[in-house]
Amino acid sequence: MKNSIIVLLCIIFPKIVLGQTCLHKNLSKEFNFEIKLRKIANANEEIDSNAVKVIVYNKITNKKQEFSFGASYLFQKTFKDCKTVRSYSTGINKNAQIIDNDFGDIIVADFNFDNREDFAVKNDSGGNGGPTYNFYIQDKNKNFALDKFLTTQMEFFPSEFILKSKRLITYVHANAYQLSENTFEYNEPLKKWKYKASRLVTP
Repeated sequence: MKNSIIVLLCIIFPKIVLGQTCLHKNLSKEFNFEIKLRKIANANEEIDSNAVKVIVYNKITNKKQEFSFGASYLFQKTFKDCKTVRSYSTGINKNAQIIDNDFGDIIVADFNFDNREDFAVKNDSGGNGGPTYNFYIQDKNKNFALDKFLTTQMEFFPSEFILKSKRLITYVHANAYQLSENTFEYNEPLKKWKYKASRLVTP
């Protein structure tokens, strides 16, 4: 019945904004994360538009930061189920099954190996390679900023974190029988990432 009403409204009004909010208090030791999704259904287009806002609250000072971005392609379930999350900091869903390279809608982890909590947010549901993410890195002042290299070059969530060599490794479908293994290395003194290597592997 609810879906029928939405369809009817979309016919009457070419555009309608649908909202969803998830508040996550158990993914980080220091921060709470609120994700707001605005899905703009357009009866004249096959794909809806999506506006995503992430609000990060410091648990002690309650200082907040906001990050907004547009996402052109998101599955209907994305950001709807507030339990589709993962944290390598607090352990929430840390060992949950990973299907189609999807690690969750938001994941807390330490991406640059500095012992600070960073986070990644899904920006596209993707194809057979899985979803892609925006990666946000925390600095020494507890502020977050988008890491452009990880977001635009690595894109997919890393399956392996190699602490000793400061490397992140992603595995993405290359063909019906093989995966593309991509290695990214962090140079700590220079504070820069480098695309280290790529090869085809058989699962």
